[in-house]
Amino acid sequence: MNYSLLIEERKSTRSFTDKTVPASVGEEIRKYHDSDCMRLVPEIATELYIAPAAAKESLEGAAGYKEFLAGAPEYMVLLSQPHGHMGVNAGYITEDISLKLNEMGYGTCFVTFTESQAIKDALGIESEKEVAAILAYGSPLKAKKKLHFNFFTMSGISSKEKHQYFAPKKSVEQLVFLDSYGSNKDVFEYIDLHEDVLWDPLLAASNSPSYMNRQPYAFVIKDDKITLVSLPDEFTGEIDNALNLGVVMQHFASTAKYHRGNAVWSLEPGVVENLPEGAKEIAVFDI
Repeated sequence: MNYSLLIEERKSTRSFTDKTVPASVGEEIRKYHDSDCMRLVPEIATELYIAPAAAKESLEGAAGYKEFLAGAPEYMVLLSQPHGHMGVNAGYITEDISLKLNEMGYGTCFVTFTESQAIKDALGIESEKEVAAILAYGSPLKAKKKLHFNFFTMSGISSKEKHQYFAPKKSVEQLVFLDSYGSNKDVFEYIDLHEDVLWDPLLAASNSPSYMNRQPYAFVIKDDKITLVSLPDEFTGEIDNALNLGVVMQHFASTAKYHRGNAVWSLEPGVVENLPEGAKEIAVFDI
């Protein structure tokens, strides 16, 4: 896949048409999950469950924002072996599958939930694995055009009309710090030294979807390492927070992989200075 392009065009679909998704699509993404999908923690066993067409009625009350579930032709449930990194790994895998579906021409949207067992009961899933992520997908309804700007460097800007409702996300300047949390001094100069090898992954990270688009995370660069930091957010629950972190790591790694052939996050992070109360170091990437 051309991850950079897919991520640039990536959008969460809020409204779907009633057009039926062929069964072959579910089979293709199941095969993709089993063989080619990017994984953050490969040793965590996962499996894909494609919900039946009537899943929305079954899921109502168990999934969705404040128990409101947007209708979609299909729902995909990622089941995972319980593990300390289950949530971030699920976000990483599910976002990779989401981008695959985008490549196939389908819109996608993460579905929030709070209890694994409630989802399994609603769908009749009998498995010892836990529900780790839910993704709605189908043909998106067209929305009005919005003008979208991409900032590639301090002076380079591209613009295009995007067929979606505009949801603002944080810029690289708001997400990335140098030496310690909160310090932007010389950060662009440092990134420019590494050119597209660092610019592209950071731009992809800034385009990452998150719960309510709040992006409660940041990157701190020090000693040629970049640390992903989780920031406290009163609106984002534990499950959604872990999925957010997995998604942003997938965007960064999938784009970095194009430049370096291999791109791996270490989930044994170092120490970041001046973190706000409640913040936590999550993972480290060698630049």
